[in-house]
Amino acid sequence: MAKETSLSTHLIMTAEFSHARQQILETASELFYQKGIQHVGINEVIAKSGVAKRTLYRWFPSKDLLIEEVMKYRAQAWICWFETAVSERGNTPKERLLATFDVLREWYASPNFRGCPFINAVLEIADASHKAHQVSINLRESIRQIIMRLAAEAGIKNPDFFSQQYLLLIGGASLMATIEQSPDGATFAQTALSVLIDANLRN
Repeated sequence: MAKETSLSTHLIMTAEFSHARQQILETASELFYQKGIQHVGINEVIAKSGVAKRTLYRWFPSKDLLIEEVMKYRAQAWICWFETAVSERGNTPKERLLATFDVLREWYASPNFRGCPFINAVLEIADASHKAHQVSINLRESIRQIIMRLAAEAGIKNPDFFSQQYLLLIGGASLMATIEQSPDGATFAQTALSVLIDANLRN
C-alpha cells in the first residue's frame, strides 16, 4: 500500500509539473509574440503564468532555453495547423497547393496577427547560432516537405526544385504581411504560384 501511495503521489506531482510547463510555454509564447522577445523578462513570464519562480527555473534554467522551447512549441502548433487547414481545402493536390495561400491570407488578416513569429524571432535575435534560428530553419523544411508531397501528387516535374521556389513565395508573402500588416501578399503569391504550377506540370 505504501508503494501505491508513493506512486500515486509521484504521478500527481508529475501531472502538476507538466501542467506548469505547459502554462509557462503558453504564457511566454503569447508575451513574446505580442511584445517581442527582447522586451519580455523572466519575471513578467512568472507573474503572468502564475507559477513559482523555482518551478519556471526547474523547467527553463535560462531565458535562452525558454526562447528555444517556446519557438519549438509554436512551430509544432503552427505546422499542425497549416497542414490540417490545407488538407481540408480543395479536391485535388493542385487546388490544395493554391489553397495554402488562402489559409495564409486568413492568418495574415486575423486581428491578433503581429507578423510571422519565426521571422520576428530571427530578426530580433541577431546571433545566428542561437537555437531559435534552427527552429525557424526546421519549420521551413517542414513546410517544404508538405509542398513537395503535394507537388508530386499534382504531377509537378521536379517537386524538390518546385518546393524551393514555393519557399520564396511564402517567405515574401509572410515578410510583406509582417512589415505592412496586410494580407495582400498572399494574393500576389497565389497568382505567382498558379503560374509556377502550370509551367512545371509534366506534359
